[in-house]
Amino acid sequence: MSAPYSAPVWEKITSCGAAVEASLARSRVLLTMGGEPTFIPLDPTGAEWNTAALGPTKLGYARRFARELIRTACPGAVVLETSGKHYPGEPLPRWTLLVQWRADGQPLWRDITRLRGDTTPGIHTVADAARVIRALARKLAVAEALILPLHEKAAPAAAIGHVLPLDHDGKGWHSDDWRPALKADSGELLPGDSLAGLRLPLGQLGEKNLRRALTCELKDGAVTLFIPPLALQPCILLITAIESVLEETGLHDVVLAGYAPPPDPALPTIGFASDPGVLEVNLAVCATWADYDRQLESLYAVAKKTGLIARKIQFNGRETGTGGGAHLVFGGPQGLLSPFFAFPALLPSAIRYFQHHPALSYAFTGQYLGPSSQAPRIDESTFEALYELEIACAGAEQLGSPQNLALFDLLFRDLLMDRSGNTHRAELSVDKLWNPFAGNGRLGLVELRAFESHPDRPAQSVTALFIRAIFTRLCADPFKVPFIRWSGELHDRFFLPAFVWQDLAAICADLNAHGLPFELEWLRPLWEFRFPPLGEFALASKEPEPKGTIFTVNFRQALEAWPLLGEQPTGTGTARSVDASMDRIEASVSDPIALEKGLLLVNGLPCEFMPVSGTAAGAAPAAAAGIRFRAFYLTPALHPHIPVHAPLLLEWVDRATFTVVAAARWHVWNPAGVPYTSRPADSAAARTRAAERWEPWTHTLGQPRFIPKIDFPPEGRHTLDLRRYSAQAR
Repeated sequence: MSAPYSAPVWEKITSCGAAVEASLARSRVLLTMGGEPTFIPLDPTGAEWNTAALGPTKLGYARRFARELIRTACPGAVVLETSGKHYPGEPLPRWTLLVQWRADGQPLWRDITRLRGDTTPGIHTVADAARVIRALARKLAVAEALILPLHEKAAPAAAIGHVLPLDHDGKGWHSDDWRPALKADSGELLPGDSLAGLRLPLGQLGEKNLRRALTCELKDGAVTLFIPPLALQPCILLITAIESVLEETGLHDVVLAGYAPPPDPALPTIGFASDPGVLEVNLAVCATWADYDRQLESLYAVAKKTGLIARKIQFNGRETGTGGGAHLVFGGPQGLLSPFFAFPALLPSAIRYFQHHPALSYAFTGQYLGPSSQAPRIDESTFEALYELEIACAGAEQLGSPQNLALFDLLFRDLLMDRSGNTHRAELSVDKLWNPFAGNGRLGLVELRAFESHPDRPAQSVTALFIRAIFTRLCADPFKVPFIRWSGELHDRFFLPAFVWQDLAAICADLNAHGLPFELEWLRPLWEFRFPPLGEFALASKEPEPKGTIFTVNFRQALEAWPLLGEQPTGTGTARSVDASMDRIEASVSDPIALEKGLLLVNGLPCEFMPVSGTAAGAAPAAAAGIRFRAFYLTPALHPHIPVHAPLLLEWVDRATFTVVAAARWHVWNPAGVPYTSRPADSAAARTRAAERWEPWTHTLGQPRFIPKIDFPPEGRHTLDLRRYSAQAR
């Protein structure tokens, strides 16, 4: 087994997965799962790998990824290029590639080289497109005479492709004659850059004309076929016929595009989506965690071959996930078979359980978290959310059987959302549960959005097992404990690594109490990646302790929420940005005796350490404190009068003599003050660059220190916020 788990540990993890599936079987729960890992190139240059959804290289990566995945893991699959998400301000929908195969084991497509595997200009001609569509008409036994040439309005004499009206009535194929309605022997496409199948002159047709059509055009030098909306079996028949025609005509590197058939377990699908800054992969539905793990293993291996990774390295050496997704999705084999419908207490239990355990919100998500992020907790959205959700959860648990699914959806739709009312941007999103306003909304799915891709596939898979185990525990024993009003303690406490670990330990103890042997240590690689160590003080003990005893003060990266700012005018309207100038780190001690002997000053101000309890011996520090500070000066940002606090001067002061016995400076950027010219080349270079930011500081050792008395407000008892005491700093 590859890192970060040894073979014996992975065997225990696999056994835990089997225990989870056995528990689900005893509860008679059909719980499927999926996810959305995201990938970027080794050198993510350009807007498409930072902020933009589309760009010059992303489609090429997706095509190569899809072809290699079919070659190594999904033989017999086909690649269908279709329209994806379409957001306001974007002229066209984003593209999505679907890798689809037959669940019965029969090949859907035999020779993947017949389809495009890159974006280099093709060598086909319009004549090739005409040959393909005519041969296809013969194959489907419809009249070739009903094929019409297509042209752009600006060039009526130059055909770019052809269209064949086409549908299947359950018995056979049939077509239609569009020429009388169009009053022409060719079709004029609507203006635009999208495929011909999306620009047909359907508005000119009569009421009785067939409005479904197959198109075959020349696009970027490649013959491109556009499949009309069809049911599953006709779609499979058409795809099979298309490959047969390509064999007859000898064509390779053709693009197969158009409409996918409705979701069906008979046609498993992996999707490649163009998302801002990343290539998002939507997993096929997995019946068990073992299925999920195998699929994830194939994806990560193929991504590596394609030159893609699930790791982002910042200029200052910090390593993060790729962002933009990796959400976990749970549901049933089909929408109506969803366990969220079969067990009305399951969704309320999940809502309560996640609210009780903030570690589930913060331990596995990306850098952008909190109220204005894409996955705010329910108690980060609106003040009234918890109160109203108590009523909604009780109502869901009282629904009869069979359920009123529309009512079940309405119970949560207006509560599980962000502050703006966006139902998709929520920690627990029910956008695809039974949403009547979305084409893919009635799937019985609940999406958990506070999860980010982990660079190591085994760690990502363990995260999914952890969450699946939680749902399994909730199926066996619904969670009905009232919500906790965390108030200011939510961020103040659970943005710190030690308290996240403490909460994870409580969850693992609960799982074990319910017969699910999930071990806390399996989460340590994820926790270490999320909260990397920054540096430490090693302090030798004095009498009367035994000689040689070392007390350590450890410093780790903590979490910080970026507040959403007010509207700012732009050239085309208004926009809202976030204040990303703040950062937070944690200081912790391994033994409470250390706090009897010394104290920590940060820029001359004392930290208040809070005890950490409730975890196994050695699993967590004895006490921890947060340090919140301005890392950069940005405009706009909150409190523009407050200067940058970095580098932080960290000093450990002996309580007996009030002198500094250990000191270091922590830099958020290059300690030499020289701009970085490029990102670190790899993880080793990133670790070197990050280590340079911890600077041992001998200049103040032995100096006396005055310890000022400061107040810690109710919202910040765990954290020293340097902004509140800027006048005293330095």
